[in-house]
Amino acid sequence: MRRRTPKYGSMDKGFSDSELEKFFSVMDDPKVHLLFNFQAIMGLRIGEAVRVNIKDINLKRRELRIFTEKNGKTDYMLIPTAFFDAILHYIDSYQEEIARAEGFLFFSQKQTHRKHDTKPHLTPESARVFFNKYIRKAKLQEIYGYTVGEKPRPLYRLTPHSLRHYAITNFCRKNGGNVMLASKFARHTNLQTTQIYLHVNKNELYESIERAQDDRLMERIRKVQEKI
Repeated sequence: MRRRTPKYGSMDKGFSDSELEKFFSVMDDPKVHLLFNFQAIMGLRIGEAVRVNIKDINLKRRELRIFTEKNGKTDYMLIPTAFFDAILHYIDSYQEEIARAEGFLFFSQKQTHRKHDTKPHLTPESARVFFNKYIRKAKLQEIYGYTVGEKPRPLYRLTPHSLRHYAITNFCRKNGGNVMLASKFARHTNLQTTQIYLHVNKNELYESIERAQDDRLMERIRKVQEKI
């Protein structure tokens, strides 16, 4: 069977620092801003982020409880101080809305029109709509290919999951490239899965290539070229 999506090889599907700054700079919705920060700072998947509940936050230990449907596990993650303060400020600003939404931080926009069998928080699909809106606003849309089929669809390099890519790569970079530690941060059960997320940007790669060159060998080659 043919692949429905093309492979993207060594392409980095995570945000760069400058792209992330540009993305958040055009965001004018505090709720969406905080939602995507849960991904960019703590590496949450979009489905985990939209379901963050006030009961999941341990105020004494500054911890976030995360239930991962993917593997059926419950994990705990320390919330960085500055981000913790931002969360508390947000909760204080939207106390009534969060209470009506049964404690979910990212309450649905249309709570009064909600059906009895729907959740009172944003869905991953609605979060993706917000993501695409601000990606377009920040002019960060980048197509790397198209799906295979009768009606090919464009494939964009940056998606909500790119924020998780950024968080994991940034964590690894700031911790001396410790993949084992990054795997714990990413809450992966397989170390190889973590390695898929770790990216080196082009400048770092090119600088590494330069450092890897044997200057003495290059000098000998240069002298040979001069004699020809």
